[in-house]
Amino acid sequence: MQFLQLMLTSLALAMVRAAPVRAQDSPALIAGDSVLQSLVADALARNPTVAQRQAAVRAATLRIRPAGTLPDPMLSLGVMDLQLPRFEFNRSDFTEVDAELSQEIPWPGTLGARSAVMRAAVAGARAEEGAIRRELTTAMAMAYYRLGYTVTALETLRHQRDLLEAAVQLSTTRYATGAAPQSDPLQAKLARDRLRSEEFALESERVAALAAVNALRNRAPGDTFTVTPIDPAAVRPRGTSEPPADSLVALALATHPRLAIGRAAVDAATRSIQVERLGARPDFTLTLRYGYRPRAFNFNSPDFFSAFVGVRLPVWAWRKQNRLADAARADSTGAAAGLRDAELQLSREVTEAAARVQASQQRLALLVDGVLPNARGTVESVLRSYQVGRAEFLTLLSVEDARYRAELEAAQVAADYQAQLVMLRQLTAGETRP
Repeated sequence: MQFLQLMLTSLALAMVRAAPVRAQDSPALIAGDSVLQSLVADALARNPTVAQRQAAVRAATLRIRPAGTLPDPMLSLGVMDLQLPRFEFNRSDFTEVDAELSQEIPWPGTLGARSAVMRAAVAGARAEEGAIRRELTTAMAMAYYRLGYTVTALETLRHQRDLLEAAVQLSTTRYATGAAPQSDPLQAKLARDRLRSEEFALESERVAALAAVNALRNRAPGDTFTVTPIDPAAVRPRGTSEPPADSLVALALATHPRLAIGRAAVDAATRSIQVERLGARPDFTLTLRYGYRPRAFNFNSPDFFSAFVGVRLPVWAWRKQNRLADAARADSTGAAAGLRDAELQLSREVTEAAARVQASQQRLALLVDGVLPNARGTVESVLRSYQVGRAEFLTLLSVEDARYRAELEAAQVAADYQAQLVMLRQLTAGETRP
């Protein structure tokens, strides 16, 4: 019968999928996912947030040299002592044309301190770019493996739907001949319709996951690419384990750019204190003046040359620069507190991710090695009993549904394990690819 043939075929395929996998272990398997790697590379190249951060790095870099450069000199031209009412130029010994050049010179060390603040800003901008790249890689892995799960679930569901369609036909025929109660076809139709409802929901999830992947790549929501269904047996980790949580936290604290952002903020605020303190020191102004004197009363008067040195007197420093220095100290204190908060948040995220990876490993091993074989064995046993009339049709439907649910759970756990492993790697290493 068609239903029994489909059941036997389903069991055979399940046994093939359950065969031991001698390929690479899980971390290498994930690192070798060429589709995910190409998606991440595409996202890093096209994502507007990454482009924004790269522009911010360039902008901050271009501000370093101006911050350490002297102010522009001032050139003044003028004429003095023209006789009124006709503004006569050569009717007085005091008439002259002046050209004056002045240059402001900050207190020694001021320009270097300003440049140091800008260099700290560049370090922070680069760290922000690195953090965005990691977050984008993690988000892409999450969306990709979610998409992979929906594709796998839809494939499994469609095979299960074929089984239930055959079950509806078989139970209807047996009921028509009086060999089965009316409840058999009704239960088969109910299971089929529920499965159809699940298919609608899964298709919606697939569309949403695909749109999420394409949004990260800055492409149209419906842009398609090849997605390979997830094989839980191939994903199952074999003989590998992650380092202890304490070691992972130490790696994250040493390498994650999120903390580099905080350190750069502390450095910039600390150097701003020096800038404001130097602002309370006197600045200097060097002025050179040349005075041309025209011929007057048939007498050539000598030209003049003058030089001046001016000093800015910071008499209001207690109201201006000193308070700005105090404000910079407050900023430094706040930045240090923010850095500490970032360390605590990162430690928590690493610990949680490590715990989720370990739990997913254990669940996946249990599902692949225990639950799935037992579910398939149960279906095979009940199918043999049903063939000889020793098992009810509803019992067969029940155990087949349990096998189907176990396969969905295994695919979901495998997808979650791979996504969480990518997240953990992005939290603890300097890689930009999963």
